[in-house]
Amino acid sequence: MITTKFYLDTRSTGAGCAAPLKISVTVNRSVSYIPTGIRLLPSDWNPTSLKAKSPAVQQTADLKMADVITIIRDLQRKGKLDGLNAREIRDRVMDEISPDEKKPERFLDVFRSFADSRDKPRTREIYHATLAKILAFDTRAKYLTFADISIGWLDRFDTFLAKTAPKKNSRNIHLRNIRAVINHARKLQMTMNYPFINYEIRPEPTAKRNLAADTLRTLFTAELPAWQKKYVDFFELSFLLIGMNTEDLLHVQESDIIDGRLEYIRAKTGRPYSIKIEPECQEIIRRLAGKRYLINPLDTYACTAHWTSKVDNVLKQIAEDLHLPRISMYWARHSWTTIAINDLDIPERTVSSAMGHSDKSVTDIYINFDRGKIDRANRQMIDFVLYGKKPLTVFDLLSRTSEGLKIAQNE
Repeated sequence: MITTKFYLDTRSTGAGCAAPLKISVTVNRSVSYIPTGIRLLPSDWNPTSLKAKSPAVQQTADLKMADVITIIRDLQRKGKLDGLNAREIRDRVMDEISPDEKKPERFLDVFRSFADSRDKPRTREIYHATLAKILAFDTRAKYLTFADISIGWLDRFDTFLAKTAPKKNSRNIHLRNIRAVINHARKLQMTMNYPFINYEIRPEPTAKRNLAADTLRTLFTAELPAWQKKYVDFFELSFLLIGMNTEDLLHVQESDIIDGRLEYIRAKTGRPYSIKIEPECQEIIRRLAGKRYLINPLDTYACTAHWTSKVDNVLKQIAEDLHLPRISMYWARHSWTTIAINDLDIPERTVSSAMGHSDKSVTDIYINFDRGKIDRANRQMIDFVLYGKKPLTVFDLLSRTSEGLKIAQNE
């Protein structure tokens, strides 16, 4: 039940000073106040009857009260006040009283606008996923102001997310999105509130997602039905192209192959990238030839997300059938890196450059232009994973030379 009454607010006025007359709105023990625009000296107010001693002033106040009660009853009849607290009811009434008056920026209005302004479709999808989570969590979410986003609210939101997303890193995506919107609002001077000063988004260690060379070889050479083989082909092509990202791989075109190299701009970083097309890659590209793009998944799938979901599900089933570890597209990139460092002893600097990482140093810029190092590393990777051929080390050469000398001496 919503109740209203007059309240002379003397909390912030000195003795003998006029105080604002307000209309208190109470519901479920929460109280908020609507200004009337009237100011009275305490001596001109009857605290028992809650009326002004001046009939003219009281008549004006009664008209204000009548307007508020009429608006509340109308909103109740339309079901627009269901479940709202006193502050939210006050805001709705104020919207009706002064529809053109500038109101505090609503958090979700800014969030939605920020999400829609993102350049990449996938980024927009992720922000709108966060928006849906907020709406599911807080029934009054559409009335939230930035001041309402407190540490307590963030904690309760994270607890809500944990019911369906037990992995902390998955929940952190939504928390980081909220932080980005608040940073955006602060930059535009919409708010000074920043709960993340004392709220740390802590990541949890990510499980290793790499496959051994012999496991990859088993997957790539397995006898599979044609409908499954194309998904393994896609995974293998990503691996052979140095763990190329799914988004990039789906959208490259035939014109992006120049002088035997795949030249493209990596979607995630915006950096130019160049990979030599080895014969094994060319064969898979031939099998997966597309109409719109270099390869064909987007000839039949609406977007990257739909294809990624499908290929991950099929790879998971294939892995179970072959008694291999669970596989997803992320494993191609992680596996390339791990095998390069642990099995092939490729310098970490070369691996980092192959992955497209950058520390903006002069050395980094130099390696980015020395594609030969990366080409040789990828050729070694293909020979090792597909054919079991491991490059000879200096120690191997010395050992063979020593053995050869011993044989020659014995002869």
